[in-house]
Amino acid sequence: MPWFDQFPWLIALAPFAGLFLSAVVKRRDPAVIGDRVYRHDPPARVSHWTHALGVGFCLVSGIVMGARFTPAFVADGPDAILWMNVHFVAAVSFLFGTFFYLGNTVISRYRFKEHLPTRHAVDYTIRHYGRTIGIKKFSMPPEDKYFESEKVAYIMALACSILLVVSGLVKALAHVVLTLPDAFMNVLTWTHDIAAALMLLFFVAHVFFAVIAPFSWKTFPSMFTGWMPLGEAEKEHKGWLARLAAMGRVEGAPAPVAAPAGEEPSDTGSSQTVSAAVEQGGQ
Repeated sequence: MPWFDQFPWLIALAPFAGLFLSAVVKRRDPAVIGDRVYRHDPPARVSHWTHALGVGFCLVSGIVMGARFTPAFVADGPDAILWMNVHFVAAVSFLFGTFFYLGNTVISRYRFKEHLPTRHAVDYTIRHYGRTIGIKKFSMPPEDKYFESEKVAYIMALACSILLVVSGLVKALAHVVLTLPDAFMNVLTWTHDIAAALMLLFFVAHVFFAVIAPFSWKTFPSMFTGWMPLGEAEKEHKGWLARLAAMGRVEGAPAPVAAPAGEEPSDTGSSQTVSAAVEQGGQ
């Protein structure tokens, strides 16, 4: 028997567990410490990975079982139940991580605000990827903790997550306790599947730019350890360093980090040290 039938209470419990945990955990703010920058604390990493793994396995199992506009790769029977159970476990992880993150953003609203695009989103995104592919005419103003291009993608992921949560919870309720009109369930299923397809596009792009692309390799480990090199932050996140300095979150006095050999200086003229960020943040 599918776990959706055996343990439907886990689907209801996961959001409450995420919200409860967000209320009791202690958060640690980012800071520059010596030659490293503390970027992601444990609660941020837990919410990220439970959400991400939940999304990933939901997408894989959904593709295997088939959507309204794609074929199924398994027939009804034990194989279909197996993948339905995978979908169930992934949905629990997805709901927990999503509501854990939601609780954190309600408690500390600035964490949500720093993900939102600014009026420079389009301009900075064009400049960022222009420089990434080697178009040297693009200069890059100081970026914050998250690139403007990431912030634009965040809006898409947020919208898809809302649609998936709402449609998925209603589908689960309809499977267990509710009797809803077939026409409504058809619309709900189409909504769920279209949102999943859009989330798949975001997920693939996110994995490529955050994990596979060489320019991400110095930052990606922070999603496991919490830390990133100061030199990488000086290179890619000068605006964020300035903001941390202005808030007094700089400990230690590391030596200036020189630009890598053969690399052109940034539009500020030289690699920015923490001391320079302090000066900029104090203006």
